[in-house]
Amino acid sequence: MHASKPAPDPAAVPLVLVADADREVGRGLVDHLVQRGFRATHTALGADAIELAHGGRLGVAVVDVALSDMSGHALVSRLKEIDPRLPVLMTTADYRPEFEVRARQIGILHYAQKPADPERLEAVVSKALEAQRID
Repeated sequence: MHASKPAPDPAAVPLVLVADADREVGRGLVDHLVQRGFRATHTALGADAIELAHGGRLGVAVVDVALSDMSGHALVSRLKEIDPRLPVLMTTADYRPEFEVRARQIGILHYAQKPADPERLEAVVSKALEAQRID
C-alpha cells in the first residue's frame, strides 16, 4: 500500500497578485488562474497590493498601468523595493510606447496590451513561478 502524498499547505503556495482597476478584467484573470490550479487574488488598489507584498509569499504580480489609487508604474516600483526578485507582468489598454519603455526600465518581465490573452498570461506566470522554484 502506498502512502498518500500530503496536500501542500495553501499558505506555502506562492500567490499571484492581479492589480487592475477594471474589476471585471482583474477578477476574470483570477478566475482563469484559479481554475488552472494557481492561488490568485485581485485588487484594484495599489495600497492593498503593497500590503500583500509586505506580507510575503507573492510569487508573481500582474499589474495594470492604471489602478484606482496610483499608477501601475508606481506600484511596480514599490513592489520591486519590497522584493527586487518579484516577477511582474504589466497590462495596459493604453498603447503609448513610452508606457512600455518606462515599464521595462523598472524591471517588468512581460508587457501585454489589453485585451490580454489569459492563456498567454498564464503561461508567463507559470514560467516565472517555475524559475523561482529553480533559484
